[in-house]
Amino acid sequence: MDPAETERLKQAISTQGARVGQHEQALQSIMESLHNLNTGFTQLSGRLDQSFTQLNTLTAPAPAPPPPAPEIPVIHPGQPREPFIPTPVRYSGDSGTCSQFSSVSQCCLVFDQQPLTYSSDRTRVAFVMSLLSGKAAAWAEAIAKSNPAIYNSFPVFETEMYRVFDHPLQGKEAGNRLLSLRQGSESVSTYSIDFRILAAESGWDETALQIVFSRGLNEELKDELAARDETSSLEELISLAIRLDNSLRERRRERTDRQRFPLPFSQPKSPCPPGQSAPPHQRLEPFSYRDPPTVSSSLSPEEPMQLGRMRLSPAEWERRFLQRLCIYCGQAGHIRANCSARPKEQAQQPGEGRW
Repeated sequence: MDPAETERLKQAISTQGARVGQHEQALQSIMESLHNLNTGFTQLSGRLDQSFTQLNTLTAPAPAPPPPAPEIPVIHPGQPREPFIPTPVRYSGDSGTCSQFSSVSQCCLVFDQQPLTYSSDRTRVAFVMSLLSGKAAAWAEAIAKSNPAIYNSFPVFETEMYRVFDHPLQGKEAGNRLLSLRQGSESVSTYSIDFRILAAESGWDETALQIVFSRGLNEELKDELAARDETSSLEELISLAIRLDNSLRERRRERTDRQRFPLPFSQPKSPCPPGQSAPPHQRLEPFSYRDPPTVSSSLSPEEPMQLGRMRLSPAEWERRFLQRLCIYCGQAGHIRANCSARPKEQAQQPGEGRW
């Protein structure tokens, strides 16, 4: 290589090295400046936070105590789910029904089947109060305002509710209601339910209850029971009365349906051979579904059937009408208008009843 060329190359490398050194010094200076700037910013942020904290302490009111956390039932893994129980009916404050609503059969059933949901007295009291309406709801609101501690004890709330609303019939009062109880237009099934409720509250023995139950039945059922052997227990008497009442009601329904929808009568056979027409006095008119006329309206007052013959009874008239017999003479094959037994001057007189 040419010595001059080598010398130029060395100078170029030396120049580039000097420039790299200058750049390195400049970068170091920039890094120091950034570090100082970051330190100043951090100090400024700390001072601002202290200022805001002091300002909030001077102007903000005293913090309210946190509300008590609601009681949440703890469900452990693997624990079975609580069964669903329908919500009891609402209670409006009717006298005598408080025991049925509050603890005997409805609310306590829910508490027993869902112990996790209603694990505290407060939840039980709140559940019962949510089912109150009318006068009962007004009472609950008033007692909650005057005695807030009642929320903390369900037995106290229940006792107070019994004291105000629970006044059932007992003893003599239930006995008087039992003596005045009658079946009326109701079925024996409905009558027996009311009877059982009062009987349980009266405390009477079974013999007396059988007598009172029979006395409250309708006269038709009393007649049916009188024709049968005497029952040995109240349950047997009630079961027999229910069966008889159902049978009688079914028979009345059948009679009503038969009167409303009578069966059509068959057309009587013609006395003449096929292809030949019957004489005028033996021709049968088509059957009419109109109501049968009465004897007094179908016959004129001067007809011999009423003057010379004995007047037809309603039963005999109905028998001849249903059997398609002549109303005048009782024979088959013709109608009253063509009856040969009638006087000639009356044989062709029209009338309302054609039989």
